[in-house]
Amino acid sequence: MLGTAKLRVAILDRPGGADSPLFVNLPSYVELQRLLPEAISTLDPRTEVMLIRGGFWTDMESLLDLAPALKWIHVNMAGLDQIDLQFLEHRGVMLTDSRGVLDIAIAEFVLGAVLQWSKGLHVSVLDTQQHRWVPREPLANRSVTTLVLGAGGIGTRCARALKRAGFGAVAGFRRQPLHLDPIFDEYVSAEKLPERIGDFDVVVACLPAAPSTEGFINRHLLERLRRAAVFVNVGRGSTVDQVALADVLAARPASLAVLDVTAPEPLPGDHPLLSTRNVVISPHMAGETVERHDSFTALFIDNLQRYCDGTPLKNCSVPS
Repeated sequence: MLGTAKLRVAILDRPGGADSPLFVNLPSYVELQRLLPEAISTLDPRTEVMLIRGGFWTDMESLLDLAPALKWIHVNMAGLDQIDLQFLEHRGVMLTDSRGVLDIAIAEFVLGAVLQWSKGLHVSVLDTQQHRWVPREPLANRSVTTLVLGAGGIGTRCARALKRAGFGAVAGFRRQPLHLDPIFDEYVSAEKLPERIGDFDVVVACLPAAPSTEGFINRHLLERLRRAAVFVNVGRGSTVDQVALADVLAARPASLAVLDVTAPEPLPGDHPLLSTRNVVISPHMAGETVERHDSFTALFIDNLQRYCDGTPLKNCSVPS
C-alpha cells in the first residue's frame, strides 16, 4: 500500500466523453487530474498512472516526455495495433488494455447480423422500401453452420452466443489451435481454409490487425464462399480484400455482408461496397453499448487497487 503518499493518476478523456460515477469513490490517497487532448501540455509531470479513455491517443513517446514518472498506462480499447509496445517495454512502462469488456456486446451484434440474413430481414427492408410483399422461407437456426476466423476471446464469445441461440455446428480458426475453446465443434487450419470455407453458411471474421492478417481474407478465399452465405466482420477492415468482397457479393445476390469495420473508416463515397445491394455497414460500433463506460471504469479501478496492493494487473499487454 502507498500509505499517506499521493498517487497521481491522470485521465486523458475524449471530447464529449461520458463520465462514470465509479470515479467518485477513489481512495483518498489518489490525486486525480482530468484533461482533454488539447490540454495535454498541462499534464502533471509527476503522474504515475494514466487512463486513456479512447483510442485517439497513441503517441506514447510524447506522453512520456510530458510525464517521465509514468509507470502504468491503461487504455479503454482492446486492439493495440497503433501503439508502440516495444517502446513502452523499453521504457519500463506497463500497459494494460480493456480486452474482454466489449466481447459480449460484439457477440450479440454478430448474432443479430446472422439473423438478419438467415431470417431474410435485410431483404424485407429492401422490399418495404420498394413497396413489395414477397413471401420467403427463413432458415431454422439449427440448420445454420458457422466458421469463426480469429477464434480468440471475441470469436469464442460469438460461438457461445450462436450456440445459445440454437445454431448448428461452429468451427474455429486461429493461429494457436491448442488454445481453441471447447465450444467449437472443430478446428479449421490455415492449410484447409480455402477448401473448407465454402462448407459454412456463416463466416465471422474477428481477426486483429497485424502484418500476418493484412489482406488475409483475400479474393481466393472470398470466391470460395457459398453462393448463399453471410460474411460478418467485427475484426479489422484491413484483414479483408474489400474490392474482392464487393465483386463476390455482386455475383451472389442471396448472400449478405455485415461489416462493422472497414479500411478506411468511413469508406470513400465511390467505394464499390457502398453501391452493393447486399452489404450492411455499421460505424464500428458493435461493442459500443451505453453501459460500456462503467464497465471500462470498473476494470480500471480494479486494476488500480491491484496496482496499489502490488498484485498482478489484469490484461497486461506490456508487463513490468
